Amino acid sequence: MKKINVKQLIFIIIPIFLELLLQILAGNVDKIMVQNDNLATSINQANSILDLLVVSISVLATASLILINQYKGAKNKEKETLIYKLSFYFNLFFGVILSILLFLLAKPSLNLLQVSDSLISDSTMYLKICGGTLFLQALMMSLQSFLRSNEYMKTSLAISIIFNVINVILNALLLYVFKINPILAVALGSVISRFIGVIILIFVVTLKLKINISPIGLFPLNFKELKKLISIGLPSAGESFSYSMSQIVIMAFINTIGNNGVISNNLELLSAPAAKTYASMIVLITYLFVNASSQGMQILLGRLIGAGENELANKLVWKTLIVSVIVSEIMATLFALTSGFVIGLLTKDKDIISLCSKILYIEIALELGRAINIVMVRALQTTGDVMFPTTIAIIFCWLVATLFSYILGIHFNMGLVGVWISMAADELLRAIIFIFRWKSGKWKTMNIVEA
Repeated sequence: MKKINVKQLIFIIIPIFLELLLQILAGNVDKIMVQNDNLATSINQANSILDLLVVSISVLATASLILINQYKGAKNKEKETLIYKLSFYFNLFFGVILSILLFLLAKPSLNLLQVSDSLISDSTMYLKICGGTLFLQALMMSLQSFLRSNEYMKTSLAISIIFNVINVILNALLLYVFKINPILAVALGSVISRFIGVIILIFVVTLKLKINISPIGLFPLNFKELKKLISIGLPSAGESFSYSMSQIVIMAFINTIGNNGVISNNLELLSAPAAKTYASMIVLITYLFVNASSQGMQILLGRLIGAGENELANKLVWKTLIVSVIVSEIMATLFALTSGFVIGLLTKDKDIISLCSKILYIEIALELGRAINIVMVRALQTTGDVMFPTTIAIIFCWLVATLFSYILGIHFNMGLVGVWISMAADELLRAIIFIFRWKSGKWKTMNIVEA
């Protein structure tokens, strides 16, 4: 490979972008379909904990994508085939453990989040059902990473479309035809559609990739390859887990604003948690392209690194970064300028709309840092430089984002605006550090395949 194949990168990114968009719809369709601010906030409180673990599981799936593509670049078919099976069962094992813990600790976890008494019952029900079946998402992410590694992006997208359509139909049937409890209805709709999605994915992966993911032949375990998978996956998952934990603590601060009325003018007495719910939905769309482009970059970057094409790898990362930042900033600016209209589609509460509009303007600065971080961290992880971004992210998410969310948001009475300023500072500071880390060239000495 003598030059960056831009056309190939675009064909990889577009289906991933559409698939991620569908994932966001799947994550928010429950909140939208219940058609009630309190019920939507209850689901969001439960999702604060679910997202914490789903992100960690997705990083473990990404670890397999990195290794598969490095072995593709090195033309080592035997090791590539082994990674499929190891990754599938490692994710299944990890997912089952998390499912059991979430089911047993649903209410205590939400109590730690300072969820109000009026929301705790609905949040607990949703978390027990969706969290208790989290292993289904672990399997879906693992199987989809296999398809992406082999550039079956359209196939993965088609399955996501089917999964989302089934989810909406089931939600509608349970909500409007059978008229059962709204929280129970949307939770069951999500779980059943995920189960169907897993069955379809197993069939398609077996058919398309011609790989056998049965446990036969898994033992004795190849600990050398398992160690490589874990050395990428667990630190990266730890970083994602730490970040998500900090977001839970920040959410607890926000719930304190809502419940105890820290803000002297009563704008945020009731609106802060709901504003966070709706703003988070918008924010996910804002950095959607960055997520897609960085994931597409990882596929090609892994192959370049495996083949020893470091200069082309460097060019690929910088091109991806520039495009990602431009698109992300355009999206953030558009949402800020049209925030009144967009949030107005989700709620009619004027206090919530006003508060969301303020934080979406701060989001413009935050997304600049986030775009750089997503691209650079995934680039570093793909090359094997895992511990540095993990360590930096853990330190900054607690000492900057979390600590200053309390200082500005609670102590100095700035509320949700203070929280958003703190998170923006965290993203921007880490972005500067990761740019210098990549420019140092340390990643060139960390070929995982040769390790």
